[in-house]
Amino acid sequence: MNLIDITASHSKEEVFQKVEDFLTEKGFRISKVDRTRPWGGFFVLDESQIREFRAMFFEDVDLSEEQLEQKLSPKFLLVAPGARLSWQYHFRRAELWKLINGESGIVRSETDQLRTLEEMILNETISLKQGERHRLVGLDTWGIVAEIWMHVDPDNPSNEEDIVRVEDDYARK
Repeated sequence: MNLIDITASHSKEEVFQKVEDFLTEKGFRISKVDRTRPWGGFFVLDESQIREFRAMFFEDVDLSEEQLEQKLSPKFLLVAPGARLSWQYHFRRAELWKLINGESGIVRSETDQLRTLEEMILNETISLKQGERHRLVGLDTWGIVAEIWMHVDPDNPSNEEDIVRVEDDYARK
């Protein structure tokens, strides 16, 4: 069941507004919004609300008290129909993804070689290992993916610069 009423015909601005309204209605504080990504964009939520975020979107994931005290960077990725994030990996984090709305696909591999696109299943958690290559792909509708970063070194947490792009539709480095 989709949580937000979004269709492929909604504009990027409408989708962002609907997601912002949803997050605000659920009591989440937004610490950053990025609407500039060519594939869509993202919302970063207030780190102090990680317990509420986990309870709502990652109740199936066991996180220790110690992990919940660390920076987990709760986030929502919004991927447009037909758009793709870069084929990428990270040195300083693993990731947990869950499709909470719409449709999205994922490609993943232990090497730089692209594999077959798999359709993500609504409300099913995907665990991406540190260094695992991955790409989020928009299908027929906007996809909304909840995300948690599992930092390899909590004293030196990952950030947006911790992206190694193997391939990118938008010629980014």
